[in-house]
Formats: sequence, structure tokens, C-alpha cells
Amino acid sequence: MRTISLDMIIIRKGKIEKDVYATMKTEMTKLERDPRKVALQLLSATSLPDGQVFTELDAPRYTTVDYYRMACHMIFQCQRCANCCTTGDPIRLKPEDAAAIAKSLKIPLNKALKKYTIQDPKKPGVLDFKHILPCKFYDLSAKGCKIYAVRPWSCRIFPFLGIYGSEDKIKVNESCPGSVETMKILKEAIEAVRADAKMPRADDPAKVRSAKAFLRVALDSI
Repeated sequence: MRTISLDMIIIRKGKIEKDVYATMKTEMTKLERDPRKVALQLLSATSLPDGQVFTELDAPRYTTVDYYRMACHMIFQCQRCANCCTTGDPIRLKPEDAAAIAKSLKIPLNKALKKYTIQDPKKPGVLDFKHILPCKFYDLSAKGCKIYAVRPWSCRIFPFLGIYGSEDKIKVNESCPGSVETMKILKEAIEAVRADAKMPRADDPAKVRSAKAFLRVALDSI
């Protein structure tokens, strides 16, 4: 089964997802980020395919790899190494990202587009930041993003929610220490959960559906 690009899925969320998301927090708490809890939900979510759990015609379909990406995104903690901010090329953004940045900077949209963006030569309708290597909005002294709250979608999906050239497996960015650490933590958490004799059965459609909804909260950040 072909993995669906997660940045495309956002646009295709069905009513069932909107209803589920409405009952969940946009910002994940520390408990919700707990690796063991995430691993438990991941094993449950991937025990049955989406087609057996979400029967609504407009419900999006995710693969096992997609759910692993979501789990990684939930656990991931940025180490503030700045590699993605200083070596990312290109740094893509959608028109709505540009609008949000213009609003944040309190300047007209046309001025923001002219000053900070260019058309992406490979992706119609997608923009690229004009000044990168490092990104113009990276604050070297503070080691952080000056526009973090309105950072582009390509920044929000990094390092796990994007496909990055491989649809059937997660590609770990070795230059991102947080990415490497996340994979190690999730692997250990999964092994610990599987070794737990008290691990509940994960073939109840209602529980599997709940686990899938839990992981899909990761998509709220993008």
C-alpha cells in the first residue's frame, strides 16, 4: 500500500478526524509524550489497518509507517543544534505560511513575498525562503527561530512527518541529534512494552481507533 504524504493528508481530513481532534488538546502534555505511553498506543494503532477501523468514506487512510512517523514526532525533542536551520536547502513554505509570517511581522503580504521568498523551481504553488544557509530567521545568539510560532510547514514536519525520499520507511536524519535519539528512545520503549506481560490485547476495534486518534494528534502541529 502506498504511503500517503502527510502534508497532503492534512487537507483531506474527514469529519471523523475533526470530531476526534476537537476533544483532544492541541498541545501535548508531558504525560502524552511519555515514550512508553506512545509506544503502547503505537502498537495498538498498528494492530489493525485503518480500513477495518475507520469505515467512513471520507476518513483518511494512514499506513503503519505513517503511524511510526507520528509516534516519533510526539517523542521528538529538539536539541537546538541548529543544523536544520543553518543547512536546510531549500526551506519550503506554502502561501498560507507566507501570509502568517507577514501578519506576525506586521508587514503587507506582497512585501513579505518580495523580501523573503522565491518560487520553488520544482514544485508549482510552493515558495522557498530567499535567504538560507543559514535561514534569515535563525537567531544565532539565541540559538532559535525568530518566527517559531509561524515557521513554515517544511520546518514543522521536520524531522519525521515528511517523506524525505522514502515512503516505506522512516528516514533518520543523522545530522539531527534529536532525530537519532528519538529513534533510540522509541525502540527501547517498544521493546519494554512488548516485554510487559500485562500488556492489554490490541485487537479491539474501539481501542485501536482510540490509539490511532491519539497518534494523529501529532498532525495538529502542522
